[in-house]
Amino acid sequence: MGLAMATETSHTANMRFDVKTPAELTIGEYSAWTLFRVQNPALCSPYFHPDYTEIVAGLRSDVRIIIAYDGDAPAAFLPVQGKSFARPVGAPMTDYHGPVCAPDTPVDIAAMLTAAGIGAYHYDALSQTQGVIAPEPIACSAIDLHAGGDTWREGQDGSYRRHLKSLRRRTRNAASEYGDIEVKLQTRASEIYDQLIAWKRDQYARTGKYDVLSAGWTQGLLDALMARPDHDLRADMHALYFGDRLAAVDMGLTDGVTYHSWITAYDPELRNVSPGMQLLEHIISGAGDCGYSALDLGPGLDGYKRHYADDAFPPVSAGFVAAGGPAAALSRLYGAAEAAAERAPIGGLSRLPGKLRRRYGMISACDPTFTGRAKAMVSAVADSGKSPGSQD
Repeated sequence: MGLAMATETSHTANMRFDVKTPAELTIGEYSAWTLFRVQNPALCSPYFHPDYTEIVAGLRSDVRIIIAYDGDAPAAFLPVQGKSFARPVGAPMTDYHGPVCAPDTPVDIAAMLTAAGIGAYHYDALSQTQGVIAPEPIACSAIDLHAGGDTWREGQDGSYRRHLKSLRRRTRNAASEYGDIEVKLQTRASEIYDQLIAWKRDQYARTGKYDVLSAGWTQGLLDALMARPDHDLRADMHALYFGDRLAAVDMGLTDGVTYHSWITAYDPELRNVSPGMQLLEHIISGAGDCGYSALDLGPGLDGYKRHYADDAFPPVSAGFVAAGGPAAALSRLYGAAEAAAERAPIGGLSRLPGKLRRRYGMISACDPTFTGRAKAMVSAVADSGKSPGSQD
């Protein structure tokens, strides 16, 4: 999908704006943010919890919250990071983002950006219900578990049932070949966490993808969230064993209600029995005991996710808001170039500009140094040249 420029209708005649750090929010503003999450179903993801922005701000110096006021009352909050080119707070670790507001509040993101001196705002999964018009909505792979895992399974279609039948066959094979299956839900064992990070970083190296955990603050974010076991907003971790052998780990962000599967990895020698999929099914079965009423696998329906998507969750969109100045002009320029490449009859190469743009966006969000960005982009170009038709 190309980079679409979002267009909005201005409703800012009675609005005023302010820019604050999370530490500067008043009790009333924090309460309004929390109330908006209760009122607005589009904000069910734990990424919209105010504590998430606060934790990221403790790890980065460029986090700001743009606040729109209707009179004296907060009407919308937009947490961002960056300067003239802004991104959602916590990017690229943040899978959902956008304004925090009541469901029917008209939000002019461009006006909010202008008030903060930001020229452009680039996003990957901004809610369609937040007032932004984008041509290609992206479905979300989320599971409604308020009635329990068994009830959810009963309502799934033939595609999921065939998938589950195949997975159960692999589960029996795994038990026969590797030993009895054991699941540890909501574990905080340090050795499991360390193995998860090691597997994930090895996966990045093997696949040629940018290692987002190579930036100090990204690893710090996971560490900080794992250190909050008694908070609503925290990281939970679930593990699958075959006998005494750790087979898969799923670490997710949760607010105690929605569990967002976030960092997942498994023993690559066990891929033939799909340990990650087996663990996901155990998390679905144990969701009630964990306190989860929804399990979110993130935007998109690629791969296995297509079996787990509920229509009840609103779609999101990817694109940018060009507010003004050089950053906006540059955003429009490469947005147009990417769209032109996608229309060109050049096969897999048509996706290359978009792939490199996404890679650079991820790198620049993680690494503030010019040297680090340059090295990572040289590697990205080399990887793209080796396999121009590959998907990232």
